[in-house]
Amino acid sequence: MARRYANSWSRAAARLTGVAHTQAPVFRWGVLIALVAVWIGLGLIYWLHLGIWEALYRSIAAVSMSGDYFGVTNEQLNLVRFAALAVPIVGLLFAFSGALGQHLAKTFNLRASRHIVIAGDSPPAVSLALDCRKARDAVILIAQDLPEDAMLGLRRKGVIVLEGDARHVETLRSARAHHAAHVVAFEPDDTVNLQIEGAVRRLVGDAKRKPPISVHVSTRSPMLLKEAREMRSAQVRQNKMQGSPVDPKPFSMDEMAARALLQSETLEFLKVAQQLQAERLHFVFFGFDEGAESVAERVLSSLWSTHFEAPRLTILAPDPQTAEAGFKARHREAFAHPELWSADVAFLPFNWDTAAIGPDLLDMVEQQRGKPTAAIVSMGSDPGNIHLGIALKRACNFGGRWPIPIFMRETSQSEFAHQYAHGDDTPELDAYLQAFGAHQTIATRARVIEGALDQGAAVAHEHYNKGLGEKDPMSMRELQSAMRDWADVLETYRSANRAVADAALVKVWDAGWRPAVEGERGSTAPTIPDALMPRLAEREHDRWIAERLMAGWRPTAPGEKRNNDLMAHDKLAPWNALTEEDKNNDVVQVRAAIDIARVMHKEGFVARQLVRPALPAESK
Repeated sequence: MARRYANSWSRAAARLTGVAHTQAPVFRWGVLIALVAVWIGLGLIYWLHLGIWEALYRSIAAVSMSGDYFGVTNEQLNLVRFAALAVPIVGLLFAFSGALGQHLAKTFNLRASRHIVIAGDSPPAVSLALDCRKARDAVILIAQDLPEDAMLGLRRKGVIVLEGDARHVETLRSARAHHAAHVVAFEPDDTVNLQIEGAVRRLVGDAKRKPPISVHVSTRSPMLLKEAREMRSAQVRQNKMQGSPVDPKPFSMDEMAARALLQSETLEFLKVAQQLQAERLHFVFFGFDEGAESVAERVLSSLWSTHFEAPRLTILAPDPQTAEAGFKARHREAFAHPELWSADVAFLPFNWDTAAIGPDLLDMVEQQRGKPTAAIVSMGSDPGNIHLGIALKRACNFGGRWPIPIFMRETSQSEFAHQYAHGDDTPELDAYLQAFGAHQTIATRARVIEGALDQGAAVAHEHYNKGLGEKDPMSMRELQSAMRDWADVLETYRSANRAVADAALVKVWDAGWRPAVEGERGSTAPTIPDALMPRLAEREHDRWIAERLMAGWRPTAPGEKRNNDLMAHDKLAPWNALTEEDKNNDVVQVRAAIDIARVMHKEGFVARQLVRPALPAESK
């Protein structure tokens, strides 16, 4: 049974909040109208022989219980007088039911614990709150500028909404954040989210909490996210996290969207590249905002196949010089060691405000970089992405020029996405448009609270930690329990294992397998032919070098030892320079890919048709 975040008090508060704000006007007015009909209608019928006005007067007089209404034995007059009393009583009860429910909910909430507190009124924060309520968690949302209708809608679902600033300790105290299971700082401003985390720490103080409160801090800046994770690693290494009542968990919506895209579409990328007989996976980016850069990082760190050369990126931007300088500054090591690997990224000019997508643009990309195998549209705004994505699809399909998948980023699901960006709906090899990254699909309980995207990464760490390269595949129970120790893993290792997980399906595909589809009977224990293992392990080492350099690590200088604090690694070396033990570590990660894939695709795997041989190994 899935875990619910709530105790009995917080569950009761959530239910009362929902009941208090669930309007049922048909029921309420129906009851009142029925009572009035009995009161007035039967009275009029009984005294109608005395005249309409006299009958109306005597009917209304039932409220005062005078005259003919004392000592009544007639069943009809009994109904009239009791209905007359019920109308004002029931009306008052209905009128104050909302306020009564709210006060009762607040009273029950005074003892709430093990619940979820979300700070923020952005669409992702609201989406997360609703998704947690679907799982019957008790949720308290702290918001400052939430519209009244949105607030009412949330309360109808049982979300307790507090108006206030989550940076203030007293606001967090009102939300019982010091007794929560999870606190999510989900404001659009990174600085505000860090201040919320600090306020939670001040509120909790030195109080003992087992397990600690998980404080999920939304971070939009890639550099700040990296530093926040490294700071957590330093705290773990220095044992400062041991016994701490707060466990910080920085996360990025852009990173989660990119990882979700790769985990769901990797096989499509490989399939299209194979059908086009491409030498490499080549992604063309239209726009290079934070979301696009997150996808670029994941592609360079994960999509390394024995069937293709190293991945290639082409960035089209209005100011390519500035975009290139920023990317290289953030990933300096990925361009500083060409003897190991240098990121194949080119920045080309294209201003979509002054130029249209047409044959000239496609020709320019092909001549300078070769034909692409996929396109990413991420210009910073949903309307611009929709317009450019549709135009690109038309240009790609004109004469079958670029029969590739086009992935259009959107922050919120729209009707345009449903109509134009719903994926491949034809059997032909042609260009199609698909949306990704909407907060309704990314800001979910499974991904933010439970860390579902890291399940495969935890399996990869378990393999590496236990050296399972020469052992039998892990059982499903072992795979499911691998997440238990994930909280203690250093962030630098988490980053490496996330890339392993995102690359898992590449290894499975290289080994000759694909996930089973509906109606197929798949194997739950796919194997890797022994003859393929050396090449797969070497390619895994190539991928690992790229991921480490992208993450900011550098090779050690002669005589220098590995230093985690300085991010210097002695294994950042060509394959031929590794010891057999080091090479076996790559074998471990290849075997881990199979178990990761088993976790991600419980339907099993079937053998795929191998249509082209592996390319020769690249020189480094």
